Amino acid sequence: MLSKFRGQASKIMEPIAKAVARTGVTPNTLTLIGLLIGVAVALLFAFGFQSFAGFALLVAGFFDMIDGAVARVTGKETKFGGVLDSTVDRYTDFVIYAGIIYATITGAIVWPAFIIGAGWMWGILAIAGSFIVSYVRARAEAAGTGKLDVGFAERAERMIILAIGGLLGLIAYAVIIVAIITHATMIHRIVVAWRRLK
Repeated sequence: MLSKFRGQASKIMEPIAKAVARTGVTPNTLTLIGLLIGVAVALLFAFGFQSFAGFALLVAGFFDMIDGAVARVTGKETKFGGVLDSTVDRYTDFVIYAGIIYATITGAIVWPAFIIGAGWMWGILAIAGSFIVSYVRARAEAAGTGKLDVGFAERAERMIILAIGGLLGLIAYAVIIVAIITHATMIHRIVVAWRRLK
């Protein structure tokens, strides 16, 4: 959904990217910095510091955007950079959910009693949904569907939901929302892919 505004976002990020590029830092370095911040987010969630984790997740999101923007303004966009970025995104997603699941098991994050199912179960569903949404898109586009960015649960939306949940101290609800919308988006993409490929 937010990918439809990528063009406008790129224009906003361009002057920031040019300023960052003047420091000499490479896009791949920025990608790896984003991963380190993602690990910090996971640790903050793991020990129950939801608000700090939510803020750090927004910072990680900035690095997730700026690496590509710096690559564009410096003319250093490469196929490997895209592969590295996607790979780091998957690792970042995993460690963040792992941190939340750990906090759920240890009691650092308390889930409301009325929620059906264990917190760790919802965390696993959110991880699976996040990975499958990305996989279905990649696999379908490779099969010839054309751009398959349909659905609400793209990575930017998922990270924003988790960040807001963390900032408000409501990460349990955010994880449940992510778990539900990722699987709904997966079904949506499967249906659209079937229509385009049949």
